[in-house]
Amino acid sequence: MGELSVKPAAESRNKFIRALVRDIEALDQMLHEGLFEKGQQRVGAEQEIFLANGLGQPSKEGPGLLEVLPSAFTTEIGRYNLEVNLDPFSLDGQAFQKTEKQLREMLGILDKEAAARGIFPLLTGILPTLRRCHLELQYMTPQIRYSILSEAMRRRRGSDFEIHIQGADELIARLDSVMFEACNTSWQMHLQIPPELFAEQYNWAQWIAGPVLAACANSPLLFGRELWHETRIALFQQSVDTRSSNNHVRNKLSRVGFGQNWLTGLASNLFKDNISRFPLLLTSEVKEDALEVLEKGAVPQLRALRLHNGTVYSWNRPCYGISDTGFPHLRIECRYVPAGPSIQDEIANFAFWIGLMKGMPEQYGALCDKIPFQMAKDNFYRAARSSLCSVFNWNGHQIPAPALILEKLLPIAEDGLAAIGVDSQEIAHHLGIIERRALLRQNGALWIIQNFRNLSDCYGKGVAVQELTAAIMEKQRSGAPVHEWEDLDCQRYYEVGNGKETVGRAMKTDLFTISQEEPLELVASIMKWKNIRHLPVEDEDGKLAGLITSTNLKEAEDPENHIAADIMVQQLITANEDMPLAEGAELIKRNGIGSLLIVKDGKLVGILTDTDFRRLYGNY
Repeated sequence: MGELSVKPAAESRNKFIRALVRDIEALDQMLHEGLFEKGQQRVGAEQEIFLANGLGQPSKEGPGLLEVLPSAFTTEIGRYNLEVNLDPFSLDGQAFQKTEKQLREMLGILDKEAAARGIFPLLTGILPTLRRCHLELQYMTPQIRYSILSEAMRRRRGSDFEIHIQGADELIARLDSVMFEACNTSWQMHLQIPPELFAEQYNWAQWIAGPVLAACANSPLLFGRELWHETRIALFQQSVDTRSSNNHVRNKLSRVGFGQNWLTGLASNLFKDNISRFPLLLTSEVKEDALEVLEKGAVPQLRALRLHNGTVYSWNRPCYGISDTGFPHLRIECRYVPAGPSIQDEIANFAFWIGLMKGMPEQYGALCDKIPFQMAKDNFYRAARSSLCSVFNWNGHQIPAPALILEKLLPIAEDGLAAIGVDSQEIAHHLGIIERRALLRQNGALWIIQNFRNLSDCYGKGVAVQELTAAIMEKQRSGAPVHEWEDLDCQRYYEVGNGKETVGRAMKTDLFTISQEEPLELVASIMKWKNIRHLPVEDEDGKLAGLITSTNLKEAEDPENHIAADIMVQQLITANEDMPLAEGAELIKRNGIGSLLIVKDGKLVGILTDTDFRRLYGNY
């Protein structure tokens, strides 16, 4: 967000709006008078990072760790996230080498300081071990700007935030803050754009977004569910959606989105559109009058405009800044590419995107006159759902993502990189990584999906996400790009009993339950059909009310005239997700029960049976 000193929008609102309007007028004036930096083009990047503990679970130690890190590091909304802002570099033949060198230096410092505290940084779009409990307010970074932003968005929405994502699995969840946002980390890339070329370059950035995302996808899992190949796209859009479902009949846009139309005219039209569509969430004290600053021959900061722009999350976001030379500039911030899977992959993604931007064929300079905007938008969301398995509409032809990347986009990117002086061997290295992903059909998302399915079949989803996270950490340390990652050996025996595993990571979450009012005939049928011995019973609020076992069902008298509530066991032995697995095994054995019900806030979240414990422990 950039601004640490913020206030709710209700405070000093009118004064801030006046400053915002003056900022736009000043921006228009600078664009008309050609006051922006000339003859210089820079690139930059921001690396968002997950922090995990020794068990691969999110670590709350981010704010404390930040105290011993260089100033380039900053907080994110979750305590288990950090961000490092890399320096901008001139766009020339050395730009990617300099970016990679600084990134490795910064991550090396982070690794050293984190290791001393038992913390492990991880580059991944969504941490596989994240659970719903990791989105509670105790995991929000304790800075006032985050709580103000969260409350402002919730107040604007008028209700809790809801997500509903349908992929191979389905996820429906509700939260009273914007902490869903903390599930996402990205590799954000910046490119300075000459103002006179901004419209055509921005439109080209929108047009290539789908296939670029297809090559880079790395976020297919959330809460143990397999969703979109790049789940971050749907999750982030819904996590800060201030629209109420009552208003969805109107064509209102989410604050996170791809856009609505091609850009025509000046770059300031994008900022004007955002101000027109998205009400203020935050204000800040703005002392400068941008137009007065211009009259004095100085460069205005446009603080009001930048603060509002920081609360509108376009996947290709326009940005205003002031270079270290003192001249203003405009840039495109590419926000849709996920973090990871390796540093090599990220630099290859950077080179691919910049190469495409610099190699834009002349015929694409007037996209708005030739191609419907909805085609670009549709391609983007196809990529988010299916990445390299997508088929894109490209100039009226249906082309599979790998073929489009290999046959059309890589040659454009190669020309673009050559034009800025990148060495041919370096071009071959970076674009070779993209090429191999497309040829082998293996980006981060597809590798994760394949191994998640294999592990889940062998050990269940709880174990799968833990093992997957450990493997990602190990493979990142190896430095190999994701197309070289081999599948995990799922035949090895999963070791437990070390006292560190928890029931939450081994439990089954694909559950069958029944309401208290259902007849026993239905209870018996479900248990027979699904070959289960334990059927939890829930009340009308979805809270755990009891348990029916095959034993007490057999003992029921006159079952045709009774309901579940009549025979269910109400005195239950339950556990929370963080109970050590060994303790859960002892609990089930000591009490002679057939299942352990895992509960959070009175609601059933998982189950482990005595059969599960025997599978994990042998003759426990």
